[in-house]
Amino acid sequence: MKDRSQNKWAKFKVLKGTSKLDRYLPETQSFSRKSLWEYMRKYGAVILKPYHGKSGYGIIQVSPLEENRYVLQNENKKIVLDGKRAVFGQLKKMIRQSKYLVQRRICLAEINKRPFDIKVLVQRKKQKQLLWKVSCMLAVVAERDYVVTNVSRTILPVKKAIEQTFLKPTPTHKLIKSIKKVCLLAAKQLSDYYPSQSIIGFDIGLDHNAKVWIIEANFKPSKKPFLTLKKASD
Repeated sequence: MKDRSQNKWAKFKVLKGTSKLDRYLPETQSFSRKSLWEYMRKYGAVILKPYHGKSGYGIIQVSPLEENRYVLQNENKKIVLDGKRAVFGQLKKMIRQSKYLVQRRICLAEINKRPFDIKVLVQRKKQKQLLWKVSCMLAVVAERDYVVTNVSRTILPVKKAIEQTFLKPTPTHKLIKSIKKVCLLAAKQLSDYYPSQSIIGFDIGLDHNAKVWIIEANFKPSKKPFLTLKKASD
């Protein structure tokens, strides 16, 4: 099968194509006025992300306040607006002509009141080889007042990060095993559709109930954080 579009929306739909992964995927739709307010009603805060963005670029969080007021956050910059019309107008200015997704915001587990996610590299030695393996994992803690972890300088081993959180009592080794299992299932699903892939990076979130979420999959993941952690541990 030939490779298809590799944007975030296309990859999400491929992952959604198996019931084995459904419970690990935060609800996601193509951005529109209708999908924005539907998700806001359903979930409260939402995340908007560009189809083709990388390194956290262009991600916007929209959160409700009291009395029909909302806060928009991009990186560590916040704008408070009154009313839905003002919010949608501001978002259109920020997004311009780019295609965006709207996604349920996952309330991530935190370390010192800063959310973190887990980066997982999954690889196979040759194209079209069936066996995928998790080659490395690490946790990245967001800088204070940021909604994404991509600009963070705080990188930790996954075991250490989990043990510093106040998650529902789940043994750390079982949680790590679950993360690996989910990533391997997701890699298999994606490689059935994108057979030329031999490396996939996953951004994995843990919520406060220790539930595993696939935030997104990256076909050209940065290896820099993994090299940084290795250098620090040497």
